[in-house]
Amino acid sequence: MLSIMPLELITEAEARTLLHPHLPALRACFENAWEDWRELEPALVRKAPQYRTTSRANVMYDLLSARLVDEFADEPGVTFNTNAGFLALTFGGRLVVRFKKFRSKSLKVSQIMTLQQRRLARQELDLEMNATTVIAGYLLDTLGANLKKLAVVCPLNGENVWEIALDDAAGGLAELVTLPIPDSGGPKKPGVRSRRPQTKPQAEKE
Repeated sequence: MLSIMPLELITEAEARTLLHPHLPALRACFENAWEDWRELEPALVRKAPQYRTTSRANVMYDLLSARLVDEFADEPGVTFNTNAGFLALTFGGRLVVRFKKFRSKSLKVSQIMTLQQRRLARQELDLEMNATTVIAGYLLDTLGANLKKLAVVCPLNGENVWEIALDDAAGGLAELVTLPIPDSGGPKKPGVRSRRPQTKPQAEKE
């Protein structure tokens, strides 16, 4: 069961209101960064055929960061936050969005549980504002060849409280999904099938 949410935790409705105008741009940043990676990948394969998936994730993070800076540098109501040592976008002073790779369809991320990460997991990190930290991330297909899902999730104590899918089915706007509390027996949200054209996949290398 999820523990009681902090009073400062942003509501689903407020998060959607803040992100609504920016969802198409966020999705485009992910998709363009992935295309940037696909352009770089052949050279990496030639030099290091057994490159690690962590290498891909690190390069993807840098490419995505560059896209985000270009897209949001002069966007009203959006600021860049690096106070905690990571790149994040702050929307309306209430929503701090980090950027990560999801490790599975549960939309959770891999991370070393430092003191900072534990405080982030409990929404206790002091960001010098009354804000909630959320994660905008991407999930790859089984072969690691294509983007399978893009979403923004609100983590708390190891579980996601809500999820906003960066789905362009409604003109680039997303639907809001409140996730069932674990063991509640609530229905699970079905996955989203990628509509991107299939390319020759390269198997995951751990």
